[in-house]
Amino acid sequence: MAGGISGSLINRAALQNTPKEVLSWYIYFAGMIIATSGGLHGYNSSNMSGILKMHDFKESFNLASYSTTAYANLTGWVTSIIVLGGLVGSLISAPINDYFGRRSTLFGFTLIYTVGCIMQITTSSNINLVIGARALEGFAGGAATVTGTMYLAEIAPKAIRGLLGALFSTNIMLGVALGYWGNYGAILNISDNSHWQWRVPLLIQFIPAVTIIAFLPFIPESPRWYALKGKSDKALQSLVRLRRLPSDHDYLIAEYSDIIAVVEQERTMSISWIGLGKELVSDKSLRRRFIISMMAQLGFNFSGGNSITYYQNSILLSVGITGNNSYLFSGVYGLVKVLSVFFYALLCAERFGRRKMVLVGATINIVCVTWVAIYLGALTGNKAGGWVSVAVLCIFAVGYGIGWAPNGFGLPAETMPNRFRAKVISLCIGLQYLANFLLVRFFPNMVNGIGAKGPFIVFAVVSTAILIFFFLALPEVKGVGIEHMGELFEGHLLANGLRSHRANKAVREEEAANAATVNDSKPTSHSEYVESVKAGAPGQKEKV
Repeated sequence: MAGGISGSLINRAALQNTPKEVLSWYIYFAGMIIATSGGLHGYNSSNMSGILKMHDFKESFNLASYSTTAYANLTGWVTSIIVLGGLVGSLISAPINDYFGRRSTLFGFTLIYTVGCIMQITTSSNINLVIGARALEGFAGGAATVTGTMYLAEIAPKAIRGLLGALFSTNIMLGVALGYWGNYGAILNISDNSHWQWRVPLLIQFIPAVTIIAFLPFIPESPRWYALKGKSDKALQSLVRLRRLPSDHDYLIAEYSDIIAVVEQERTMSISWIGLGKELVSDKSLRRRFIISMMAQLGFNFSGGNSITYYQNSILLSVGITGNNSYLFSGVYGLVKVLSVFFYALLCAERFGRRKMVLVGATINIVCVTWVAIYLGALTGNKAGGWVSVAVLCIFAVGYGIGWAPNGFGLPAETMPNRFRAKVISLCIGLQYLANFLLVRFFPNMVNGIGAKGPFIVFAVVSTAILIFFFLALPEVKGVGIEHMGELFEGHLLANGLRSHRANKAVREEEAANAATVNDSKPTSHSEYVESVKAGAPGQKEKV
């Protein structure tokens, strides 16, 4: 067994039945390459606000000729179009994923993203081309967000599923940090009058795309997608490659049998959008998982992260941090986010589980936005209060990095059944982009209507309500196989969290018993055990 890898990287309960070959370098390599898709979204969400302020960029695109109102509208579109593009990309990605598979879909959208990068880097005077290029990048990044999170969940062994899933958010935050640091480095080292001052930061966005294009061909397609398409032989081959085990190994047979059994069950059901709607009405477990997945997106956005970033410069200005130093602080802030998500991935995801970390991270965020509301409402201009607020920004980044950042993406991918995973993640990421766009777009209006402190009071109140909901509704999912997730949500929506430990333990014990039953009656060939699970082999009772 995998005793050679210790500590918090691995779920110890799941580790007991995990052969060491399963946790080889290859599964970490595959996870890191797929997780790089997070960088397609992360980098572009942070680089453009700094580039718009660069002297040569303003000169190249004649931005000084715009009126104050026209300039505000233009820069608003340049920065926000990527969110609208992401919304469209996320919503149209589900049927493409279902038809072409996870690997081909991710590869194709990465190529589209690369075209957007080339358009952006080669233009020198047409600002509309920049906007179009960013829309294309957002479109591809949104689709890649859906595909990457799903692909990771489907290839990950359950002992490290939380770790591999968190690598996606790590790459988003790494992209955000690279955006900040790329701008800061360019401002320090490249002349204000050089085109390269803004082109070098744009060049950095090629890094995740080139990484995916170069290495994704060496990673197999999701075995669960193959199974859904009736390609059981290829599903087995993919699982053999990913797990580094022979096809007749007990562990591999148990996992493969789980996948085939559930897929055979699912193939008798509708996988259409209408089918999803009907099952959300009739299947309580599916409906509860869907509600939690969508609520996670609201928690992600109403944490206040984007709005804190919006007011970051005002807080920094109050303590005298201006000019290049504000770029430096943005870089530090982005780095804190990266390190926090990385800390979650390595030390928290499998040790403490998703439930505890969502609750802890959300609580930290609520305390931080409450302080920002107090500062903006009563202490603006107070230098001591300003320095406390600077510290609060970094503390907020820690809470965000261990709570909503990884789990907003991870929970839908982990909890949804195979046949609806692409559709539900598509809806979840679409909601996340839509909420993000609306909050960014109407935040200034909220400030004008209820004052600077008002939105943060709203965030604190809404986030508290969401926190209470997750305390009551979210059971612990670590260590439970994807095919068995439905069993965790069979209780009342607002009671599953309270019975979390009991339910998680019961499902894991049932999985172990099922695996033992399958291995005791292990067929002698691949075709035999495909037929056995189709016929309903002992121990193959799952809630899908």
